[in-house]
Amino acid sequence: MVAHMPADSPGRTLSRASAPLVSVVIPMHNSRSHILETVNSVLNQSHENLEILAVDDASSDDTLDLLDKIDDPRLKIIPLDTNAGAGNARNKGIDAVSGEFLALLDSDDRWYPDKIEKQLRFMQSSGAKMCYTRYDLIDSEGSKIGSSGPLAASVTYEELLRHCIIRTSSLMVDLGALPKPVYFPLIRKRQDFVFFLRLLKVLGEARLLDEVTSSYRIHSGTVSSNKFKVIPFQWNVYRTQEQLPLAKSLQLMGGWFFNAGFVNARRVMQWLRSR
Repeated sequence: MVAHMPADSPGRTLSRASAPLVSVVIPMHNSRSHILETVNSVLNQSHENLEILAVDDASSDDTLDLLDKIDDPRLKIIPLDTNAGAGNARNKGIDAVSGEFLALLDSDDRWYPDKIEKQLRFMQSSGAKMCYTRYDLIDSEGSKIGSSGPLAASVTYEELLRHCIIRTSSLMVDLGALPKPVYFPLIRKRQDFVFFLRLLKVLGEARLLDEVTSSYRIHSGTVSSNKFKVIPFQWNVYRTQEQLPLAKSLQLMGGWFFNAGFVNARRVMQWLRSR
């Protein structure tokens, strides 16, 4: 049966083993459309030593009812009484992890069956403490519409400031390399970007496993999203979250807007070609 955990339930420390325990945090809010596909993509991983911490951010639909039908002790549900956003939900999951490695998965994305196995093998052989991968793009029905394309082999804090190339659902972190937990900021947008920056301040570098391991779902209404609406949130990252000097923030904003426009145009073209 599915285990329901209180939001403040602490994780436990496990010794390292040949098949390390991987904790997967999935924030959910009214996620009925894709949550079963998402969760099953984790349960069907070739690496079986894992736990799924599905944090429900006060859903009003039948998300929890759907998950209650899954009979797998690796799935643990953390219900929250008040909707407080994905960042808070992810933080509740991070507080409850038991594993040696942390992976994140959005509630409408999905993984390839060997994602965890390949990423663990790469991290253990290369010594990487923070790892991201390439990913493909899918539509609401799960059909492939494109890909992330090539990504840099590694990225540092300063490099990520200029262009965030890490996708949340591709990330894996060696928790043993962190002296204390790293959390998401409680902001409306770009909380994943700030989380990656916070990790890089501690770990120094993230490395690329140059393979497609996950699918990022793009909904029709967001394919050509207006980047002008994101400007204040990006500015908040530079000036408030990272407290960067004004001149550097302005320079970074210019580069971000150019890169974001290029990525957005590329996704639109991929979407159109796939129709």
